[in-house]
Amino acid sequence: MGQVGREMIPVIAGILIALFINNWQQSYRDEKLLESTLQSLSEEFDKNAENIQSYLPRQSHFLDTLRLYHDDTTLSILDIATKTSGMGSPEIYATNWQLSVNNNSMRLLNFQTINLLSQIESKYQELRDQDRFLYPILYGPPVFQTGEEGVAYRRGMELWLNSYMGNEKELLALYEEFQQIVQNREYH
Repeated sequence: MGQVGREMIPVIAGILIALFINNWQQSYRDEKLLESTLQSLSEEFDKNAENIQSYLPRQSHFLDTLRLYHDDTTLSILDIATKTSGMGSPEIYATNWQLSVNNNSMRLLNFQTINLLSQIESKYQELRDQDRFLYPILYGPPVFQTGEEGVAYRRGMELWLNSYMGNEKELLALYEEFQQIVQNREYH
């Protein structure tokens, strides 16, 4: 090995060390960003869970009242809503987690965590779609309908609300699972 070869060894070693340090620093920054992002999502999901849990008793009371007056042709959806103070639907915040987690951080997540976040997003979208389906009934002529047609609308409302509450409960379970993953740092 000549003089030039011996002089190149420290230069190459210095470059390799610098690349290693740079890679380590980038990984550290990505990890911290990921932790911060997951913590923010966790807080958002906590708030959503509170909102859902605050509406479930009202929705349950509304559903029970719909069932109680299942065949009564003299009542409309509005009459049921008046008897129960309505049912309402919770405000659910939805950060696009795919944009929140940058590409470098995304590679740090395991399949279970990515799958869980996708399920949460899908369940959220399903609830929003159910809300859009309900608006024409709640804010249109069906809300005043009595007789056999009113009974049919109320039965539809009963089925819808049962499904909606089921989706809310599933979303709560997904939020809880996400909380456990974040708390136990099982997302790698």
